[in-house]
Amino acid sequence: MKSKYLLISLVAATIVTASPISIEKIVVNSTQDDETLFISDVNISETQNSQKFSQKSIATLSTHANMNPYTVTQFSPSVNFSPVDAAGSNEPSYHDPIRIRGKSQSGPGGVYMINGMPLSSNPGGGKEMVDMENISSIDLLKGYLPVDKNLGFSSLIGKVDMNILAPSKKMETTVSQSFGADNFERTFVRFDSGKMGDIAVFGSVSNISNEKTKGDGELKRYNLMTGLSYEPSENFKADIYAIKNHDEHNNYYSLSYAETQNLGSFYGKDFGKTKPTSSNDVNYFDWNKQKFDTTNVFADITIKPSSQDTITIKPYYKKDEGGYWFTKTDANASKNRVMDWDMNHDLFGAVASYDHTFSEELKSKIGYWYHKQLPPGPPSDQSKYKVVNGDLVFDGYAVLAKNDYHTTAAPFAELSGTINKFNYSAGVQYQKFEVGSIKSYTNGTSATSSVDYDTAIAKGTLDPWASVDAKTFNTLLPSFYLGYALNDNTSIYTNYSRTYGFDVNLFPTYLSNRATFVQKGATLQHLWDKLNLETSDNIDLGVKTEIGGIILNPSLFVSFVKNKQANAYDAEYGVNYPANVGDAFGYGAEFSANGPINENLEFLLGLSYNKYAFTQDFKTGATTSTAIKGNQLPDAPEFMVKTALSYSIEKWTFTPSARYTSSRYGDVANTQTIDAFTIIDFDISFKAHPFMGSKSTVFRATATNLTNEKYIAIINSADNALAADGTSSTYQTGAPMGMFFSANLKY
Repeated sequence: MKSKYLLISLVAATIVTASPISIEKIVVNSTQDDETLFISDVNISETQNSQKFSQKSIATLSTHANMNPYTVTQFSPSVNFSPVDAAGSNEPSYHDPIRIRGKSQSGPGGVYMINGMPLSSNPGGGKEMVDMENISSIDLLKGYLPVDKNLGFSSLIGKVDMNILAPSKKMETTVSQSFGADNFERTFVRFDSGKMGDIAVFGSVSNISNEKTKGDGELKRYNLMTGLSYEPSENFKADIYAIKNHDEHNNYYSLSYAETQNLGSFYGKDFGKTKPTSSNDVNYFDWNKQKFDTTNVFADITIKPSSQDTITIKPYYKKDEGGYWFTKTDANASKNRVMDWDMNHDLFGAVASYDHTFSEELKSKIGYWYHKQLPPGPPSDQSKYKVVNGDLVFDGYAVLAKNDYHTTAAPFAELSGTINKFNYSAGVQYQKFEVGSIKSYTNGTSATSSVDYDTAIAKGTLDPWASVDAKTFNTLLPSFYLGYALNDNTSIYTNYSRTYGFDVNLFPTYLSNRATFVQKGATLQHLWDKLNLETSDNIDLGVKTEIGGIILNPSLFVSFVKNKQANAYDAEYGVNYPANVGDAFGYGAEFSANGPINENLEFLLGLSYNKYAFTQDFKTGATTSTAIKGNQLPDAPEFMVKTALSYSIEKWTFTPSARYTSSRYGDVANTQTIDAFTIIDFDISFKAHPFMGSKSTVFRATATNLTNEKYIAIINSADNALAADGTSSTYQTGAPMGMFFSANLKY
């Protein structure tokens, strides 16, 4: 039996103007429980400016593939995420295509966390290594990050924190089968043992296969997960999880800006179906793909020596192996190559904290976070292949380097509490962030170099021009939250936190233009020494109120960004390169609303206005400069509207939803404009009588992109992209209309 997983989007009209991510939920008299609401309730006294998406949101707002948390959080104000296919696959491999309040993630850091641990990184695999059926809720944090969530290689735009659905205390089995457009098929099975003495375990397995929505190629994904919960007493609990994920899929073709202006003709354009024979032709679908195997082990250990004290220890480890194949062409099509970006890296670390409650007025937290991750980011192993009679022939390395680990060590402390009508939190993290050294062997490689990476390194010659020592940043990351309860149902709040990021684009840029830099006498070390950590000081001011069970959250926000990377001219050496010389300013307004209108009807609404721009122009030459001051950055829509309605009658639930994204730019000069679009989805679910021995059966049908809108989903662009500098963006189309069905049975 197969069921349906359908979403219909209905664009929201106007109502107020501002609201950040729905800060905590304040429902005080609602008879609804969290699983019947899109957003789970959070106590007003908690000093958290976050939005918690419930299992209902995960089931109805996620895609039928149930593998990407961003497809759920995109319904929050100021979150810009549009996957390139109906499965919600995260494309491309080398960055997270998600923006929050106009900002994009920097460096080889991932946006999502699992149980408060920074387990994601880019580039590489593992972007969809958790099945959403194994998630109890998803926390979205943007403007405000408390010190124990301000983690990872980068935290610049915020975090998406997935909370694992722990092993059930009762024995049960969940089986889900889905199918739909483009030969989509998905099977998911989870078994919970129930409580066995002090132990409970679960295990799950899923399998996805899906053809591309355009062109040749497919997606294959296999996922295994197991969890064990050990709780011998109220004073000790240990949850241990392991994930094994295999993901391989062919990539989608990216359009030029000229092609985006005629989507009627180019919407379905993709890579070629047959191998080319010309040495200058690399347009072939199977030379544009990625394949990764990811292993992930992590634990969440809680010790309570007394009712006032809690010790938490969260160790984690991730191993990622695979590769990313892509094609690279130059302006005159004389040196077109197929690139193999090989990746074999890991990350590991732990977050530990000790909480003590002195009183309701004063609570303390001290902790320590340690983290190591191995590049790529920057790349270390990119080999080139040329086309000879339709076959690929090794042609040396575009990048051949030996990179050391990036390391972060960060103690943190926080005080919080409630004093009369005030609730507060004040914390600080002292971070020592070391970017690993790079030893480059790229210069001098050719077709005679060894295809084997280790052999090529051993026989290669160290390039002192393109090698650098480790670089360390010592940074204070403060955070502050203050709320005041006007009455039982309304509070006003302000919060502040500093987030950070670091781009690693300088190294590959230097390699691509090595001859120019050497001619100017500029070693990579000279330029590397000038780099700084990018920081963003974020301030929110808002109101959260509950009226008849409906939560309203209007807010204003500003961000002061320093040391933002831009491609700038260095007068000392007379060269252009990515440098942390920019300042940017972001501001906007958000409004979120959600809750039950009556016992049968619930809604979710998010409105946002975002402005994000550099605050100065940059020199591009000895006598020339850009004219970009105040221009909206690429792929950052100014206006977004998201809404969903959920109407239940007897055993039926109908959920139309809609997402409107205003026009965007593909370059910082704002000369390449991408049209606005609206995506409408529709989800229908039916709770059937017990079926095939199950105790609960839900059939679901989902229609995605109901109006078959032709639109640009992702703009692959640097924030400082300028067509005149040869850094023009590329564009990926979104998925056409699709129908999907699923059946979910619980035993």
